[in-house]
Amino acid sequence: MTSTSPSPAATPLADGAGLRLPTPPGVTRRFWARHPWFVDSLVAAVYLVPTAIVLLVDATRPGGGPAPVAIVSALLLTALIAGALLFRRHAPLLALAISCTALLPSFPNHGQGDTLPVMIALYAVAVYRNVRSAWIGLAAAVGISTLGAYFGSGNPFISWVSVASQDAVLLIVATVIGVSVGDRMRYVASLVSLAAQLAHDRDRQAQLARSSERARIARELHDIVAHSLSVMVALADGADALAVRDPERSRAAMREVASTGRGSMAEMRRLLGVLGDDDETADAAASAPGQAAPGPGAGTTTAAATTTATTATAAPLAPQPGADQLVDLVDSFRSAGLPARLELSGRVPGSPGVQLTIYRVVQESLTNALRYASQPSIVSVRLSSSPGLVEVVIDDDGHARAPQPSVGGRRGIIGLGERVALYGGTLEAGPIRGGGWRVRATMSLDEGQASA
Repeated sequence: MTSTSPSPAATPLADGAGLRLPTPPGVTRRFWARHPWFVDSLVAAVYLVPTAIVLLVDATRPGGGPAPVAIVSALLLTALIAGALLFRRHAPLLALAISCTALLPSFPNHGQGDTLPVMIALYAVAVYRNVRSAWIGLAAAVGISTLGAYFGSGNPFISWVSVASQDAVLLIVATVIGVSVGDRMRYVASLVSLAAQLAHDRDRQAQLARSSERARIARELHDIVAHSLSVMVALADGADALAVRDPERSRAAMREVASTGRGSMAEMRRLLGVLGDDDETADAAASAPGQAAPGPGAGTTTAAATTTATTATAAPLAPQPGADQLVDLVDSFRSAGLPARLELSGRVPGSPGVQLTIYRVVQESLTNALRYASQPSIVSVRLSSSPGLVEVVIDDDGHARAPQPSVGGRRGIIGLGERVALYGGTLEAGPIRGGGWRVRATMSLDEGQASA
């Protein structure tokens, strides 16, 4: 079944007020909008041409018309007003001032015809300036037109009052139309500006979200890769040392290396699954081990590849590690030769985010102890939880080794600090008296996070 959506011009707005989107500008309106000087020239010509024709007709009228000086003065005044109307968009107040000033001396000779430029100027002030200026200009124009009607009329009182009132009505109509059009233009401009600002804010929020997600993925990758490689290197060194005198333990160590590698691959696939390339990555990960050269261990390699592919395919459905995996985590470091011990007290926090943070703190701390601590006799991991607070302390009594090429740049500690800070906590890491290193993380828990 196909569905049709309403056209944008007939779609109600989301606020439920029953409003509809405005019709897009047509060809004619777009043409006027793109050629403002052409429009202003037409407006000036609408006033200039008829007025000049009237003046020339009066000058050539049989029986003698106005004096040539008066005609020339009137033509110059008309040209001045037309020039002012030409700049009505850029200097509307100046156009209004010139039109009103020219209205007073020209009124006795030409009557209400000279009210037209004042109406155009009042409209321009209302549209291109503001409403307050338009109403002030209207009051001034009405006053000047009243004076012009008074001085230009030789009739009784009622005559010039009638003329002045008619002029006032025309000026008010022009001002009201200008105010209406100007308010609409300013309203539309404000909506366009608001839409641009919202689009900018949306793009900025998306950029911040991408940066935050990159930082999160970088922290996760660092924790996974650093932990796995450190354990695998330690196990491989141990297997190499035992290869001659205890082949069985050496093989067991290598099996642990393979198990750690497969677990790390599963974690990385689960993490990178958010990038949307799960199927392609899964196929690549499943096919890569099968490309190994055949030999006596080809069956084992194929089985390991099948297990790896199965684990990697199911990995995106597995949850992130938490406090329940701390025992397995400590055991993996213990199998790598690190004398680690786990102590738990209190109820485990129920929040998956807090549990993941605890897991990463322990993982990073044990990884650093495995890499940098020299011959520690004990590495203790203490997790204690009380109402509203959880504390993780990792101590080792080893001495720091000499700098090695693989020593990192404290990215892991910085990442742990960011993780802990998300839950209103603090992270402390540094040497302790008598030798060794301590990592201490505390996090605040609300009622929902504290319950298991």
